[in-house]
Amino acid sequence: MRKCLLIPLVILLLSVFDGKAQTALEFDGVDDYVQTDFIGVQGTTPRTFMAWIYLSGLPTGNLCISDYGMNAVGSRNTFIVNSNGYLAYLSGGTNANMSATVSTVPVGIWVHVAFVFDGTDGYLYQNGVEVGNGVLTAVNTPSGGTNLKIGQRVSGGNIPFKGQIDEYSIWDVALTPDQIVEYVCIGDPSQYDNIVAYYDFNDGSGSILTDLVGGFDGTLMNMDDDDWVESDVCDPGYQVISFPPISYHLITDPPFEVEATATSGLEVFFEIISGPATIEGNIITLTGEIGEVVIEATQPGDDEFDPAEPVQNSFLVIDPYAYQPDVDPRNPLEGDVYVPTLGLVQLASFVSIDYPELLSVQSANYEINGEIVEGINQYNGRFIGWWTPPDYGEYTVNFTATSNFGATVTESVNINVVPSATEIEVVAVDSVYLRSGHTSEVVEAELPSYLGAFDQITGVLELECPDGGCGAWDRVAHVYATDHRGQKIEIIRYVTPYGVACSHEIDLTDYMSFLQGKIEFEVECTTYDNGYNWYLTLNYHAGTPEHLYSVVDPVWQGVYPFGDYENLQPVEEVYMSFPDQAVASKLKLVSTGHAWGDNNTSNAAEFYEATHDVIVNGNATFEQYNWYQCNPNPDGCQPQSGTWYHNRAGWCPGAIAQWFDYDLTPYMGSGDIELGYEFYTGYVDLCHPHHPDCVTGVTCDDCDDTYNPNLAVAGNLVSFSEAPIITAMEEPVNNFYSKLAPNPADVFTSLTIFGPSSADLKTVEICTIDGQIVKTFDTYDKTIMINTTSFNSGIYILKVSIDGKTETSKLLVR
Repeated sequence: MRKCLLIPLVILLLSVFDGKAQTALEFDGVDDYVQTDFIGVQGTTPRTFMAWIYLSGLPTGNLCISDYGMNAVGSRNTFIVNSNGYLAYLSGGTNANMSATVSTVPVGIWVHVAFVFDGTDGYLYQNGVEVGNGVLTAVNTPSGGTNLKIGQRVSGGNIPFKGQIDEYSIWDVALTPDQIVEYVCIGDPSQYDNIVAYYDFNDGSGSILTDLVGGFDGTLMNMDDDDWVESDVCDPGYQVISFPPISYHLITDPPFEVEATATSGLEVFFEIISGPATIEGNIITLTGEIGEVVIEATQPGDDEFDPAEPVQNSFLVIDPYAYQPDVDPRNPLEGDVYVPTLGLVQLASFVSIDYPELLSVQSANYEINGEIVEGINQYNGRFIGWWTPPDYGEYTVNFTATSNFGATVTESVNINVVPSATEIEVVAVDSVYLRSGHTSEVVEAELPSYLGAFDQITGVLELECPDGGCGAWDRVAHVYATDHRGQKIEIIRYVTPYGVACSHEIDLTDYMSFLQGKIEFEVECTTYDNGYNWYLTLNYHAGTPEHLYSVVDPVWQGVYPFGDYENLQPVEEVYMSFPDQAVASKLKLVSTGHAWGDNNTSNAAEFYEATHDVIVNGNATFEQYNWYQCNPNPDGCQPQSGTWYHNRAGWCPGAIAQWFDYDLTPYMGSGDIELGYEFYTGYVDLCHPHHPDCVTGVTCDDCDDTYNPNLAVAGNLVSFSEAPIITAMEEPVNNFYSKLAPNPADVFTSLTIFGPSSADLKTVEICTIDGQIVKTFDTYDKTIMINTTSFNSGIYILKVSIDGKTETSKLLVR
């Protein structure tokens, strides 16, 4: 990976102009785009995309600058401003996506942007400054697919650009940082090597956008002459200011620097427009009052450069003593707590606080009859404690939280500890209507609080037809529950029936550890029709469970290509730890095959009968015969419309998909366990776009077809014990501590540093478990966004060092 370079952008305007009026195109963010005849740079060849862009307003969704290729993993080249305002490159799948992490794209001002791919790594630049990098080893653009679009994504998504675009170019080489600086205004493209398409946007009118290099002209779609606008981005003397956002500050913070750069390389000047601060040079001093500070950056120009458009930035100054934590008691809840044998009962809460960039929850404890129980920080707002009731009867549980500046708040819950339980029925999801345009919903349910009172939990999943009738097609659905540690866990995989209502049962006993107290459930079903009304009822059967305590950890959750010649075994190997208290453990696995047709070899994956392997510590240990007989329907949901009666890979329409349980108890006591999931090795999709011998019309009907086989995989590791399974990070021994959230991470994790030395210079180092450094950097920031898309899935060690003191934590990347 190249070394990051942070350099000012100095525009070199030599022989740029040919006398044409300088114009750009304005895109409406609805259906405007340009469709060109350029196929783009193919394969794994290095490439560079560059443009000037002008955002009309803050993005409410992704804004596509350009794209080409096809809607397949690693095959498209989507250059965007994402919904958070950062530059990003998306190609789909592991090691194929990346985002900027340093600075958002400013609104209402021209900004030069660039994406560089060197065949292995990707880099993002904003006004000549590198703002993000990552490993992109999965990028491999096959021939075919959609030609270059400007202002819109290729098929498979609709993310139109809103704003103006000018000076767009593509190169079949990874430009260096110095070249990006030099080539921001191209002018005559014949003076450059490796430029393969260049649109200067100076046509000024008409329906054609001219390519000045290869003749790959573009056609304006849903646009007319009114969309051609004047542009001065490459006029002589034009310059713009890049002024990164300023983080919030406390009234007690010492003076600090602000930075801004002009594309001319000239010095930028600052002025406080309003708010409780003063400035001298680029040093801001706070007055000790609260409020919003507005600061303006200017560059007056010189004999060569015109004055830059002033850029304003703002930040809040807050009083840390004015904000208390917000406490949400999660377990136990008001009322009876069922405890046949007195023992350690779980106490759980969710605690948040405003301005988490600066404020944090220092502690969350529980007080019952004068006894203090310390809440164990899960470092995602969740706190868990354990309390043994001294006797049966009524108690008041005081849930108390304190901020890092001493502000304290208490919420009280009155409970009654009772020795016996009866059968209990709770409606967890009540009439959630999922349909086209509303494909997921999160609800909260209040479940019983207990210890050892129930030996079985049965879930009843019901689908009813809404007004207008049930959805006509089989659609994949998921039911998730968020446990008291903040983990989102799939507990039910389901595929809807063809146009009829159905009812189903599933044993959810293995999830007893968190199916109590206040729990969030999410029902998700991507559909494009009238859908269904969803219900989930939990039935608690009174009795003694096999084990009093348990804990669940997600292992896998994703959709993986099946039979992709370039990635035949896409499921990542994962290292998992057994809790010290555990006496038994199992892996719960569900895997459903999707996509089918004559253009997929052997009609895979929905209709392909296969046996896969669960790998334990490098050895194929368990076989999974992933095939479901659908007639008769395993859940009795028949008759249906459509082809419900055909057997399928791990599922049937109108049935809960099968979960496979594998006993991992023999592997306990020997440290971490390495788990893998190996797809059937005898299958290769010969019609996949990545297969080198695929020839359209000869070996397959369409080698560029993106409807390829895949398996949706979820795995959960359940550990059982006779004592509470206590999960906690060690108490920090330094005068600072750090928090990672989310952890596990899918795309990003936020590293926040707390404590007296949190504003000091710190070194952050991320290593693999065998000690290889994958990322290291120095920063003064208290909150750092870390893009994890370039990391392989697995466990990493994150170290934060300040003034010779180091704190270490574990980061799990999924």
